[in-house]
Amino acid sequence: MQPGLIIVSNRLPISVKKIDGHLEFSRGEGGLANGLASYTKSKKNKWIGWPGIASEELTERDRQQISEELAKSNCYPVFMTKKQIDDFYNGYSNSILWPLFHDSEISDESWAHEESWWKAYQRVNELFAETVFALSNVDDTVWVHDYHLLILPALLRLERPYNQIGFFLHIPFPEPDRLQRLKNGETILAGMLGSNLVGLHVGSYVKNFMDNIKAFDIGIASKQKVILQDRAVRVTDFPLGIDYAKYVEARKSSAVNREYAKLRVTYSGMKVILTVDRLEPAKGLIERLEAYRGLLEQNPKLIGKVVLVMQVFPSRLDVKEYYDLSVRLEKLVREINREFRRPGWLPVDYMFKSLPFARVTALFRRADVAFIAPLRDGMNLVAKEYLASKPSQNGVLVLSKTAGAAEELKEAVMVDPNKPSSLVRGLVKALDMKPTELKRRVRKMQRQLEESDVNVWANKFTRTLKQEVRVQPIGPKALHDEKLDDIAAPFGAAKHRLVLLDYDGVLERFHDDPANANPPKDLKKILERLSKKAEVVIISGRRKSELETWFKDLPVSLVAEHGAFSKRLGSVTWRNRSDPKAHEWKSHVWEVMDRYASKTPGSTVETKDASLVWHYRNAAPYASQKYLVILRRLLRPIAKKYGLSIEQGNKILEVRSGAVNKGLAAQTLIKPSTDFIMAIGDDYTDEDMFNLLPPRTYSVKVGTGHTNARFRLKDVTAVHTLLTKLAK
Repeated sequence: MQPGLIIVSNRLPISVKKIDGHLEFSRGEGGLANGLASYTKSKKNKWIGWPGIASEELTERDRQQISEELAKSNCYPVFMTKKQIDDFYNGYSNSILWPLFHDSEISDESWAHEESWWKAYQRVNELFAETVFALSNVDDTVWVHDYHLLILPALLRLERPYNQIGFFLHIPFPEPDRLQRLKNGETILAGMLGSNLVGLHVGSYVKNFMDNIKAFDIGIASKQKVILQDRAVRVTDFPLGIDYAKYVEARKSSAVNREYAKLRVTYSGMKVILTVDRLEPAKGLIERLEAYRGLLEQNPKLIGKVVLVMQVFPSRLDVKEYYDLSVRLEKLVREINREFRRPGWLPVDYMFKSLPFARVTALFRRADVAFIAPLRDGMNLVAKEYLASKPSQNGVLVLSKTAGAAEELKEAVMVDPNKPSSLVRGLVKALDMKPTELKRRVRKMQRQLEESDVNVWANKFTRTLKQEVRVQPIGPKALHDEKLDDIAAPFGAAKHRLVLLDYDGVLERFHDDPANANPPKDLKKILERLSKKAEVVIISGRRKSELETWFKDLPVSLVAEHGAFSKRLGSVTWRNRSDPKAHEWKSHVWEVMDRYASKTPGSTVETKDASLVWHYRNAAPYASQKYLVILRRLLRPIAKKYGLSIEQGNKILEVRSGAVNKGLAAQTLIKPSTDFIMAIGDDYTDEDMFNLLPPRTYSVKVGTGHTNARFRLKDVTAVHTLLTKLAK
């Protein structure tokens, strides 16, 4: 059977309702549904998604009927319970991810549900994955859509490592400081990287994505690619278009022409400013109304000669924030109409309802100005639909610079939605624009839209997905069980072996309380057996006292505080490489760290002989990330003055002398007779060791993230497996 395309989105293009015990099916008219319609005509292709109805409303016979009816259009349902809809869809997807990605505020109530909603989000993504596995083959291509399914690509990759998987995000991608507010921000980013291709609307979103890759240290960001351990992911902008031909055809429609004739009478002799939006805080609806009020106040000659036609689609009125917004809108409309009304004229014609396609298209055609000024928008297709509906090119697009469409439609009048004066100036410029100038602008943008419509967008994405990403294999080799001989064989052949082992995250997992991370008996037995075959060195950031207490009964050498102190096997005293002037800078650093630890419940400052460490593993993610940025900024001048190193590790920020590191300490442990060196570590401090040890060293990175090591192990358990094999 020929490979097919599996499209996966939260909603299917066909929705189901149950009215008076009967199932009713309706097809959506959205741009995505139209753009991908041609793909679902082929039997080898499938569209998987939720049909829009809760499982509790359906009998088993209903489910069967829905599945059979949808299959006629090559659509396949994922059923969800009311609880899953509330927690996954209304909760995590729309009350946390949506505002976070749109740079909007998230309510305290939503933050309080983050963990429980995240579990629902994971479970629903797993449901989608199970459905994809059931309906697809290993050689099919899978195209996943939007923020509801951010972790689905990684779930698919685990089971189907060789599938071609694409992901497209239909909303903005945030900057790192936004994504880092989430407890599971790294998991979300890694989830998207399960794809072969990540598509975003515009170049600025691609930049934000790459900045997140660097901030979370997941792979290597290289131009429009993320290079991972065993593969590369292409990250590219694909501006979503509209069904341009549909709007060109609508110009000839008798229904549209009838509506247009009515509108010419209704708004006779007036300049029409049009807004068409879904009820949504990020759309900037209040801001636009206030700007229109400012326009009338500053330009009284326009009173009676201009009208704001504001059409708002009702949305999520069961959510307090949305309901409150609808109340504020109606109140502000009443105020403006009361303040400026004249006999036979109202300044705002407000319609809080859905309108049929013919009516909306006629409004686009009649409007002299489209006032599209969201606070944040992934693309904004309304701007494009307005332009496509203008047969005589007689209109002006006023567009927010924070909408994705602004990176394409350069001939629009650009405004800053956060500055009322900018909005007013944009409207004045649009209303005063000469006919020759506005026609020139619209013509240019129409040509652009025609050449990059939704069909071009879909074809370009699928074509790019099929292209191989060519990169040099720079990642370390993964050491699966069957590959351990790559190290075990040379270890066995050597005579004088040196084994350097970090502790936390390598020999023992991380603990919420670092004091509880003492080595278990099984680990001690492994190290004891290994020490009979090699010089074993525990090279850690831990204090001298901790290492001595934990390993005093084992024949191993110890290196404490990242190389500041070392105690070779058989030695009674510690060798001190720490900064003799540490007392001069530690008080300054401690004062800054302690100040912000007190502002961050759950965080602590650890004082070592040669360094200071701010631990924030148990702190709230938002507070810790906020103060981490501030701390780094405040510590930078102190570090410069005293020659210090500021390093960010696994939920820690450490300040120590720049002249001390594990690499320098490790070099002193190599003897002329040493013919085998292995170094295993998991974080930034171990990279010093990997970089400064001889190239022949068997360097091993534990876990994910960029590394200069030659090999990689998955976790602590994998390290124990390797050491056990070497100790035999």
